[in-house]
Amino acid sequence: MRSLFVLWSLSFPALAQACEGTARAVQAEDTPARAEAGSGPALLGALALQRLDGRPATLAELGFARGEPLVLCWTEIGCPIAARYAPRLTRLAAEQAGRVRFLAVDSSVQDDLAELERDGRELERGFDAVKDARQELARALGVRTTTEVFLFDGRGELVYRGAVDDQYALGAARPAPTQGYLVSALAALAAGTRPATERTSAPGCALTLLPEGELAAAPTWSRDVAPIVQRRCEACHRPGQVGPFPLQSYEDARGRAKMLASVISEGRMPPWNADEHYRGRFTNERRLTPEEKKTLLGWLEGEQARGNPAEDPKPRTWPEGWSIGEPDVVFSMQSLPEGEALPEAGFEVPREGVVDYQYFVTKTDYPEDRWIQRLEVRPGAKDVVHHVLILARDPKDANFQNDERSYLAVYVPGDTPSVYPDGYAKRLPAGATLIFQLHYTPNGKERFDRSSLALTFAKEPPIFEVVTNAVANDEFEIPPGAENHEVRGTLRLTQDTGIVALFPHMHTRGKDFRYVAHYPDGKVEELLFSHYDFNWQESYLLPDPLSLPAGTELECIGHYDNSSKNPNNPDPSATVRWGDQTFEEMFLGYFDTVVPLE
Repeated sequence: MRSLFVLWSLSFPALAQACEGTARAVQAEDTPARAEAGSGPALLGALALQRLDGRPATLAELGFARGEPLVLCWTEIGCPIAARYAPRLTRLAAEQAGRVRFLAVDSSVQDDLAELERDGRELERGFDAVKDARQELARALGVRTTTEVFLFDGRGELVYRGAVDDQYALGAARPAPTQGYLVSALAALAAGTRPATERTSAPGCALTLLPEGELAAAPTWSRDVAPIVQRRCEACHRPGQVGPFPLQSYEDARGRAKMLASVISEGRMPPWNADEHYRGRFTNERRLTPEEKKTLLGWLEGEQARGNPAEDPKPRTWPEGWSIGEPDVVFSMQSLPEGEALPEAGFEVPREGVVDYQYFVTKTDYPEDRWIQRLEVRPGAKDVVHHVLILARDPKDANFQNDERSYLAVYVPGDTPSVYPDGYAKRLPAGATLIFQLHYTPNGKERFDRSSLALTFAKEPPIFEVVTNAVANDEFEIPPGAENHEVRGTLRLTQDTGIVALFPHMHTRGKDFRYVAHYPDGKVEELLFSHYDFNWQESYLLPDPLSLPAGTELECIGHYDNSSKNPNNPDPSATVRWGDQTFEEMFLGYFDTVVPLE
């Protein structure tokens, strides 16, 4: 009876010819076990690879030739023999843990990183995998098939290359292997001897190596990196903005390459704290796409090639002055609540110490309500202003209090100006008095502050009024040393409500913050989960109003880290309660709603 492979090869002769050694027994070859000419340990260790998360890597960085033997196991998505050997290699890797490292390598140009990561999960591969995107490692070693394995000793010398064993071939399989080539080579290495068989052919799908000119070129600043930096970084990293340094030139980026690679790979930049599963939900999302992150890290952790300056993108034009464009009016802090006018230079911020919240008053004189479509708060001394909260006191409201649960405008590090679409606006009451609440954080330098609010009014009466409200809890108590203390607050909506923005607020012990809607019919929906960062607070803007019916319970859930593991914790031994200062805490789940106007 003919083997299954023979029948298969008669039916598909061209494909059978493309696979090596499938109908014949695997034989040791006369060629000694070595890499191709010129591919010594130093060269192999320096070749560019990619981790499955897109970060660049080299064999040297992964420990090659540093004392621990290494098995490189070639693979390919869709190769049936590679898939069959994955569990066996996983078991071998587990048996050799601590003595020999295993690494899967994919050099097939059609396999992308996401597919490789998914394939590894499905195969339950128990060791790391990398992508040989430019096929440099495959060329250096002369890899022929997608099942070939290479065993290197701790000095980076090749000990064995070839098949794992002789059980599988495309279209044929023995009940069990009769030759365990890799196992025998590992045993010989452990015994300090040479394997009896140093090289075999490896049945599997033939690896296609493309001409080098057809492979993706290494990224350059001009062609690949500068457009991403303009799009994702310059808004903050340019003179006069919140970023601590500019990122507008090749020199700016190259000089900070290691630091930039670190914050990008860790997901700290660009700053965006909404959890990954909310990708694409909010209109002001700053998150890099996987492809952008891959390109940036490939350049930052690679050679940082300049490229052709003629290919540089045109410098981006940013608005001078206010980000919202030329405003209709600008209001600045005028006086203290007692009526004492501020000096021309502004409020003098102490060089040190804790400064109580300061309140400043500015009067408006509009005889009728005005509707604000764009607003932006600008701190006068940005390096000592932590936040600005501006309230609008309606002279017709005899019960007005400085309630920070509903504000007109706000500035915090990281947040963006408020720009409402046509038909939406915030109300500035006729004759309103603006209350500027300022939180200062002295930095040892002489600073004077006169913060300002710029407004652009709607050209037509709006259809909806934008109103800020908040879920709050001011009665919590965080125990000393607590690593994950939970605080909750709820607010029952008494009328149908359309939510357009969410803005969590905590202080330095804040870890995370969730908004959850409990609908009257029993349905529960999480609206946001954010990883909180006191130094970079932001609103999360929805593309369309989220309709919550009357009777919905809007719940906010936050966690605080009051332990010594929190590097921002001012005092892990303190019992922490609600308070204005940074060393105290707050729990506020702000949200913007839209209210139909009659």
